[in-house]
Amino acid sequence: MKVNNANFDKVLEQLTASTRSPRGRFTADSSWKLLEARLQKRRTLKRFWLRAASAAAIVLLCMTSWAAYHFLYIAPQRNVVPAETVQPAEKTQTIRSVLTFDQEPLQEIARRLSETFQTEIRIEDEHLKNYRMTATFRKGETLTEILDLLKEAGGFTYRKEGNIIILTTKLN
Repeated sequence: MKVNNANFDKVLEQLTASTRSPRGRFTADSSWKLLEARLQKRRTLKRFWLRAASAAAIVLLCMTSWAAYHFLYIAPQRNVVPAETVQPAEKTQTIRSVLTFDQEPLQEIARRLSETFQTEIRIEDEHLKNYRMTATFRKGETLTEILDLLKEAGGFTYRKEGNIIILTTKLN
């Protein structure tokens, strides 16, 4: 038997009659209502997930836009240093690797520090030039910190005249 709109009710009645279910519960009218209820639940669930996915996409788009704005406009402005807070080169310049001195004369230490920090360092006293020291300076230490440590260990003083650092012996 071919199913079309005209004989749909007849096919449905035969189908319900052939099952072992109680009569009346699966009549054409009640079956249609059950089918509509199931379809309505599926439509509702589908709408819910579609709306949830749309909301999630909007939130993700907003967060991405905010991150791009922050990265391109806000972060670069924070890294700008006002002119008043710029420090001299010897205070901001640090060692990029480890410097190790093992019983080397102070003249050699001064030469290597001069090369590392691109600053001229002179030693006035001849005895001070041959004074041997052992030291290790780690990455991130400044020239001022290094000279202060050497000054305490070697018993000398230093002063800065222009761009030149001059090491002298301490007066007792």
